[in-house]
Amino acid sequence: MNQTRSAWREPVVWMLVGLPMASVAIGFALLFAAVHPGREDSETVGRVTKVGKLLVSAEASEPASEVDTAGLVLRTKGDMVEAVPVDGDFPRGGKLILKLTSADAPNGERTIQLSPSELGWRGVGSLDGDHDWTVQLSPDNSAWLLHGRWTRQARSVRLMP
Repeated sequence: MNQTRSAWREPVVWMLVGLPMASVAIGFALLFAAVHPGREDSETVGRVTKVGKLLVSAEASEPASEVDTAGLVLRTKGDMVEAVPVDGDFPRGGKLILKLTSADAPNGERTIQLSPSELGWRGVGSLDGDHDWTVQLSPDNSAWLLHGRWTRQARSVRLMP
């Protein structure tokens, strides 16, 4: 005599139901990870203020400046480093100090002075493309400080939150 088994005792049913349910659960986990980034992306130096769309960080003794812009783009061209404003409202004039720090590079810290140019600021310096760099950009009067991360093999980085 034939006895019928419950459908839930068949492995094919679990494959047809379990795999889509597992993919939905993994999708939600990835969405949660994308919305809540880890702490390794954030660095705190003094006081951090969000002014407009740009993240401005200043030392605790310095007042935060009124930088209202969409940010800066840093890029390399041969042995030159350029800082180009994303929009025209960025305060122009004066020199910028670019500090690059890498934990795994042989020369782990570099400072490049950027002078005003026709598009933004430009300075002489090059990066080793085999290392990740932590970027700090500030004017020579240290009124504001922008942070960013320059990943290996990248030709440019956008400094904004």
